[in-house]
Amino acid sequence: MKYFIWHFSKYRFFKAFVAIAFLTMVCFFAFASEDRNVFASNLFLRTLADLYSFFQFPTHILFWRFFSSHEVLYFAGLVINALLYAFIIEIGFVSETVYKIKKEEAKEEKKKA
Repeated sequence: MKYFIWHFSKYRFFKAFVAIAFLTMVCFFAFASEDRNVFASNLFLRTLADLYSFFQFPTHILFWRFFSSHEVLYFAGLVINALLYAFIIEIGFVSETVYKIKKEEAKEEKKKA
């Protein structure tokens, strides 16, 4: 586990956060326009609107009363979700990197033995 912390990239975490936040924003606007019948409904718009429920998880699904009480809390919950998903993505990259390093070390150790 000594490698785990060292391979956490703040830059990659930020990029993942920005990408997820952008997707959340796009899906939010698609959901709002679908709900209010602003645009003609098509498959792409409906798919984005349905995907918005994924970006609401876990804060809005588990703590709906709290996050729906004020607009600021509602959008703060979406930011928390984006941070959580970015963290999960970054941990996946770090785990893969650590796995590759340990695999290479095991090969080197076998060569020495």
